[in-house]
Amino acid sequence: MEVLIALISVLAGFAACFAVGWKLKGRDPLLERVLDIIVSNYLDERRFRVGDLEKHGVSRDTALKALRKLERSGVLMREDGETYRIRDPLVFLTDRDYERAIRVTKDDNILYGAYQNPYLPRLYLLLIYGVFVADLVFVLLAYLGHVAGWPTTVVSDWTVRLLGGREELLLPFLLFLLGMGLIFVDFLDNIVKAWARERFSVIVGLLSGISYDVSLADELSGRIRRGDIEDVDLELSLLQKIMNYFKRVPVGDVVVKVKGRKEPIRFRNMPFPRELFYVIRSIQLGALEWRKKYARTLMLWRARAVVPRG
Repeated sequence: MEVLIALISVLAGFAACFAVGWKLKGRDPLLERVLDIIVSNYLDERRFRVGDLEKHGVSRDTALKALRKLERSGVLMREDGETYRIRDPLVFLTDRDYERAIRVTKDDNILYGAYQNPYLPRLYLLLIYGVFVADLVFVLLAYLGHVAGWPTTVVSDWTVRLLGGREELLLPFLLFLLGMGLIFVDFLDNIVKAWARERFSVIVGLLSGISYDVSLADELSGRIRRGDIEDVDLELSLLQKIMNYFKRVPVGDVVVKVKGRKEPIRFRNMPFPRELFYVIRSIQLGALEWRKKYARTLMLWRARAVVPRG
């Protein structure tokens, strides 16, 4: 009984310390202070220097430490020397594509930027998960045939013959196949992402409207002006809902109806589709007050200084 009480006490103490540490880790007062200054004074200007933060009572070391963290998290972008540019927390572009978006939109204030993946529901699943599932099924059938016998004995016997009749090598070989399957799937995953990434950009600017790539070798030639947006809708298929249950970054289709066009323009598998929907709706209606209202929260979320509490 005493051992049980001691064990419970140790587990309770560990849980309490873990909870307190987790809660404390979720906040960074210095980072929050720097973000407050940026949001309150430079959100519209978008550019500022380290010296500007010092004018608000922040030491140089504190400012540089916070700025480095914000730069790593993608909230800020260093332009030259000690000049920083605010990147909207809903921009998920590489530095190269972000600079391209700024150039193409004539230095517009970019509110959202990400890559659509039109291959995701077809080619992606067929190549990635199809190969992995086939490999996994073969390994399971061979293992069950070796352990339980019928009805998958044919698979295990064929695998043993492939190994020159050395039955002791079957289990190591199956583990090898499983490991190689994971490596191969990861390899295909990187190829498909590299194929789609940085070639199907979708940019939403404050004044320029929606700019997007229409082919693999494009320079944001697709344009939807703010005044041409007739309606916008969010669509999530059953497959996307299932994927979003497991993925950290949700995806979905955003459909934009354009004046003068019979068929709407569909942006497929966009990251954070609900946020994109609200951004497009906001520039359509000219109501962006929410951006200033929630800028601090969004930036903290992007910088991971505040861990979302379920």
